[in-house]
Amino acid sequence: MIRMLLSASAATLAITSVASADAGDFRLSGGYTHVDADSVNFDAVALRAGYDFTEFFGIEGEGNIGINGDTVAVGATNVDVDMDYALSGFVVGRLPVAENANLFARAGYTTASFDASAGGATFSDDDDGWSYGVGGEWFFDGVNGVRLDVTRTEFDQGGEADSFGISYVRRFGTR
Repeated sequence: MIRMLLSASAATLAITSVASADAGDFRLSGGYTHVDADSVNFDAVALRAGYDFTEFFGIEGEGNIGINGDTVAVGATNVDVDMDYALSGFVVGRLPVAENANLFARAGYTTASFDASAGGATFSDDDDGWSYGVGGEWFFDGVNGVRLDVTRTEFDQGGEADSFGISYVRRFGTR
């Protein structure tokens, strides 16, 4: 399934890039993300790189590094839970709403690693899942901007995570 999705994505990207060889923006961004994963909260530093093949279509990769975990009560025991990292790849559709502003929707796949510790024992677990979200960007001088986004990940092991982010964005390219 994933191989088929990756092959279809690669073919779409190749066709799109040939059709719009003169268009393109490369983006770098960094900021803060708050993650609510089944009532366990995490804070993370978000780093992102993306490429827009056209004004309306692009891809992006994202990495979140956990900086603050949560403590939850399991019976009479407190368990410290941390997100080590989350890595994601997305296909992005954009809708320009003003000269320097756009709304976007994205869909992709995420893999994440978590740690839980209690009573001197630590347990680690990894999980993967499909992710989708929406957001907006505003570029105050054409190349420097701010981004707000909301993303949901539905993990394969049954859990869900909602992420809320704010980031600085730097755009490089032809627009």
